[in-house]
Amino acid sequence: MSGADLHFAVAEMRALEGKRIARIRKTESGIFLFKIGSEELLFQPGVRLHLTRQVLQGQEKLDGFVAFLRKNFEGKTAAKIAQAGNDRIVEIETKSKERIVLELFRKGNVIAVGEDGVIASVLQKDEAGERRVARGEKYEYPKATAFVLKIPEKPVFGLKMDERGAPTAYSLEGGAIGQSFASFSEMADFYYANQKEESEGEAAAAQRMKSLLSRLESQGKTLERMQKEKEEAKKAGDAVYAHFEEIEMLLAKVRQMKKSGAGEDEINAALLQKKAKLKGAEIEVEL
Repeated sequence: MSGADLHFAVAEMRALEGKRIARIRKTESGIFLFKIGSEELLFQPGVRLHLTRQVLQGQEKLDGFVAFLRKNFEGKTAAKIAQAGNDRIVEIETKSKERIVLELFRKGNVIAVGEDGVIASVLQKDEAGERRVARGEKYEYPKATAFVLKIPEKPVFGLKMDERGAPTAYSLEGGAIGQSFASFSEMADFYYANQKEESEGEAAAAQRMKSLLSRLESQGKTLERMQKEKEEAKKAGDAVYAHFEEIEMLLAKVRQMKKSGAGEDEINAALLQKKAKLKGAEIEVEL
């Protein structure tokens, strides 16, 4: 969902302001459901946020984070529901100024913030640049950008359909619409509820493709490294060839001095002016 999508979704959520947070659930697939008054708000981290009519089953075994949200927010009044500027962030603020912050960008996040602005609990820790999202940290919004949202004055909530009648995309501005809706939430609810789940074969093929691309990237890096080593070896070979006679003279000198019983220190003293050095059985030459 874009910031513009969120603009219309939040406008519909404002009808929930002043109503009680009755129940908080999470499905096995990681979707959060917030029942406020008689309506239910669906949040899929990193994907979508809207009112829903879908009947979804909550997880059988409650995890610690959802248990925390239930203990600290159920029964309280959702005094304000608002989007943070143009960001893909929505906050549910209670009368006591505690907040549930729902972040849609990147992988998404759910953050419980106390009335003092400090993070009390978080779905997943996150750190990007100077911003750190973790328990005990002051909650900070991401760094503002100059991006300006393009929001249609007269939105048309419609779905684009394929030849089989399955939704392929949604639009706020009409165009080639196969089906239109009265609200953004109704459109989003229908769109996501009718997305074809990936079959086991498709998932396996996608995984194989991912593996092949990873291998290709690794081979590309290896090839690049080998090419660099080849160029360095050629450069060294060319240098040796260009100074072949000088190197032969040095080798001859070292052989003669060794034959006459000279030690390594004595040989190195003689080689110093030639910018060469005897090291064990090797001669290092600066070309």
